[in-house]
Amino acid sequence: MIIRKQKYNYWFILVLIVYTISGCRVQYVADYDDNIRNDIISIAEEIDMFYTLLLETTEADRTYESFKEDYLDIEVSLRSLLMKNKIRPLNEESTRQTELALELWLEDKEAHKEDDTVSDFIINQHRSQFQRIFIAMAIGESVKEE
Repeated sequence: MIIRKQKYNYWFILVLIVYTISGCRVQYVADYDDNIRNDIISIAEEIDMFYTLLLETTEADRTYESFKEDYLDIEVSLRSLLMKNKIRPLNEESTRQTELALELWLEDKEAHKEDDTVSDFIINQHRSQFQRIFIAMAIGESVKEE
């Protein structure tokens, strides 16, 4: 009787340990970097200014050539942020978010180049999209501070 009870206790403890271990997950992330957070906010401001200027320009004057330098400046800023995120250890999520932002930016640039104009609807839609991305990036970086 005592042997069965001890056997039961061992199984119970073993199951409890396995259950506890399987329920725990450790995920390592990069340390908080205030410079990266400031870069994220700065690039978000650049993109917001870009779309604000587009909206203030008549649709007929929204040629790609008129905004080419702005596209290139923001592309360089995004590539710089991507490089900074890639060289930080344990930073896969932030790197992927930056890659996504760069991909979307390049798609927008190519669409503008092909169409040689951008509608108010597209400007507002893309502005909101980038705001959501950069808010998520900034919050993700801030969470690393805790």
